[in-house]
Amino acid sequence: MTKRTRSHRDVSLVSVTHPDPLGSVAPNDEVTLKRHLGLFSGVCLIVGVIIGSGIFVSPKGVLRETQSIGLCLIIWAASGLISTLAALCYAEIGTLIPRNGAEVAYMKEGIGSVHRRTGDVLAYLCVWSNTFIIKPSTIAVLALIFSQYFLSGIMNNCQPTDEMVKLLAILTLLILINVNSLSVSIANHLNIVFVICKVLTILTIVIAGFVRIGQGYTQNLKDGFAGTTNRPAGVALAFYRGLFAYGGWHVLNSVTEELRNPKRNLWLSVTLALPTVTLLYVFINISYFTAMTKSELLASNAVAVTWAEAVLGPAVRALPILISISALGSANGCLFEAARCCMVGAQYGYLPEIFACIHVQRLTPLPGVILQGCVAIAFCIPSNVYALIDFFSFVCWIFYGLAFTATLCCKFTKRDARRTINVPIPFIIIMILVSIYLVVVPVVSSPSIGFLIAGLIILFGLIFYYPFVYRQIELRFINEINSFLQEFFKLQRAQIHI
Repeated sequence: MTKRTRSHRDVSLVSVTHPDPLGSVAPNDEVTLKRHLGLFSGVCLIVGVIIGSGIFVSPKGVLRETQSIGLCLIIWAASGLISTLAALCYAEIGTLIPRNGAEVAYMKEGIGSVHRRTGDVLAYLCVWSNTFIIKPSTIAVLALIFSQYFLSGIMNNCQPTDEMVKLLAILTLLILINVNSLSVSIANHLNIVFVICKVLTILTIVIAGFVRIGQGYTQNLKDGFAGTTNRPAGVALAFYRGLFAYGGWHVLNSVTEELRNPKRNLWLSVTLALPTVTLLYVFINISYFTAMTKSELLASNAVAVTWAEAVLGPAVRALPILISISALGSANGCLFEAARCCMVGAQYGYLPEIFACIHVQRLTPLPGVILQGCVAIAFCIPSNVYALIDFFSFVCWIFYGLAFTATLCCKFTKRDARRTINVPIPFIIIMILVSIYLVVVPVVSSPSIGFLIAGLIILFGLIFYYPFVYRQIELRFINEINSFLQEFFKLQRAQIHI
């Protein structure tokens, strides 16, 4: 066991203009991720990750918590507004700290610019939570939903068993691991194909909804606020379900180093993608209520399929397949993002050195892809989708709130920096308050063992912080394993470029 020297971590990730407050980070190696994402690819990545399974799963959860159609639609619109405002906050700090990894870099260098040790600890906990809770559980949810809808589409008059759903989800994740390990371009092109399928599916539902409104199917939309809940916890949980459907609004911040001209394309991609998705989601929910009553929607196990049975007739069998493709596309985008977050965490010294490496020839973050894919496979075993959503949503909004706090800190510590986008401070404060609400209210009003487990997993990470990050102790056998894997898989630590 040895104490790690700082020689390979003494260059700041933003050392072009500011020294790293803790003096650590990335070396100057010869391989680097390429800037292959333009504006169109950026918009497609955001839309591709957001429009996945959420709009086909969350409507039931939102309506169950709000108990009225009117408040349900308001929650969907408000969730879109919150996501847009959150994405703009991320776009501001993302142009100031143009690093892959999003929240990790923002806490390390944003909050760290106020108090270096606090920023370091929070960034470490963010890496820990992303690696073992947030990213893999999100990927697992999407893989399970893909499996459920795909099997429902190909099996006539027969519901797939839980075992079949789990096996197909695991097989799907193995395929995605291989795709993302072999080529960034293939994964990117595959994402664009998925986006086209998703948009066609969404437009089918929206256009059919407008047609039904024109035909007079509006009885379910009348007296829309009857039975509205008065429980704050219900509203908070409804936002959890709605915001899950918008999950991915920050995905471009996690791959900033692979985005061409990020100071322009980052915020422009956000402003093009988020309002479009918000309008589509509200229209889709209106379309659902032209074909289903509240009780029918709440009784449905597959909302979009129930809608299609009432509206599309014989073509209903095609919809589950299209929905499954949407979920698969989101899973692919999430795995793409998760591997980069894992790589940045390792570049900061929060994960073993091997995860800071990319393949020398393919230029893909191979170790991060494998790690995140394998943890996601483990999350597929319980197969409780709604429990997983609550589980990772709680943790997500803790770190989203901290990232908004980092944005606020940069307003004062980097006040002279040139900003492509400048979000007013009151809006940032609003997002911090929203984050606090979404974290505190469900825990106080509807305590769950899942919240406790998530909190314990986060705190458990502190056990490893002191010896391996603060004291920088290295285990000899870990170094030997890292060296062997780098040589065997032809890996090299990635160079950082701004």
